[in-house]
Amino acid sequence: MSTTTIHIKTEIKTRDAAKKVAEDFGLTLTSLVNALLKQIVRNKRLNLDLEEIPNEYMIESLKKSEEDVKAGRVISFELSKEVQDYLKREIKDEKKSAH
Repeated sequence: MSTTTIHIKTEIKTRDAAKKVAEDFGLTLTSLVNALLKQIVRNKRLNLDLEEIPNEYMIESLKKSEEDVKAGRVISFELSKEVQDYLKREIKDEKKSAH
C-alpha cells in the first residue's frame, strides 16, 4: 500500500484535543484521520455530531435572553418585509435624533 502525507493547518489546542480524543478511542491522530477519510470516501458524505458545551458567557447570555423574552423585551416578525420596515423606521428615527 502506498501512502502520502497531508499537511493541514489547525490550532494547537484543536490538534491536542483531537489527539486526546483519538487516544481515548485507542488510536493515533493519524489513524483517526485516516478512518474519517475512508468513511467519507466509502459513504460519499460526512456526518458530524458537534456536541456543544456552552461556556459561562454563553450560559449567562442565554439566561438574559430568557429573561428578555419573559419580560416582553423581544420583537418578533413573521415576514422579512416586516423586519426591513422595522429597520428602516429605526434608522430613520436614529438619523432624526442625531440632528
